[in-house]
Amino acid sequence: MAGDNSFKSGEIVKTSGIYSVVYDDGKGTFEVTCVEGERFPPTRSGKGAHYELKYAATHSHRHSELKGSEARTA
Repeated sequence: MAGDNSFKSGEIVKTSGIYSVVYDDGKGTFEVTCVEGERFPPTRSGKGAHYELKYAATHSHRHSELKGSEARTA
């Protein structure tokens, strides 16, 4: 499914989160984590594919509830 929520290998990730990798031939999908500022990777098979954002996520160091002295480590 192409559109505003669809991205190709090599594009820069604008929103960190869980993405579905969807092969253009429609045969199978899987999920990966992609990080803001990095590039969407190519697939090993070289087949055409695109990425669809399933769940956006904020990095812990950017989350307002975890900044400063409030941030704790386990």
